[in-house]
Amino acid sequence: MAEGSWDDAGVHLPKKGMPLWGKITLGCCSGCALLFVLLMATCIGGAHWVSKNGVPEIFDKAVGSAFLDKAWGEMDRAVRGLQTEEGAKALYRANPGLAENYPTEEDFLKAAEEWRPNLGGFPTQRPALRDLFQKGKGAGHFSINTQNSTTRIDYQMPKGGRLFLQLESDRLVDLRVE
Repeated sequence: MAEGSWDDAGVHLPKKGMPLWGKITLGCCSGCALLFVLLMATCIGGAHWVSKNGVPEIFDKAVGSAFLDKAWGEMDRAVRGLQTEEGAKALYRANPGLAENYPTEEDFLKAAEEWRPNLGGFPTQRPALRDLFQKGKGAGHFSINTQNSTTRIDYQMPKGGRLFLQLESDRLVDLRVE
């Protein structure tokens, strides 16, 4: 006769469906994939918006003041100094590192005199980022390269020549206008 007990006497029947650790793993991976897709869509949408509307003014001010205003100030001081003989003398005397490329003040003054016709169109205020880096709007070329304590600045003036500056530990050591 069959026993009427519901006790399986320790026999485990396999559960149907995915185990708990599989469900947790699948949920985490799905969440990460969704986050990645949203992040990519935001980046692509933001890049598209900037390409159509330009860099927002707040970003322009933040990046400009953090990275470009100091370099622009150095360029402005150099250009203003080069525009007159007295200014060029003061610029040479204030930057003893220029003596490496221009051994005497007379050498520097002679070079500055040759550069003066190429100084046209230098803006006293730093242009907006979109104007600095778009060809046809102001400068055709602008770059700042900083390595260790050396900063090199290369700027094509809108109506003039190309300005090259090199700074070592924030002191002007080389200056050319072509």
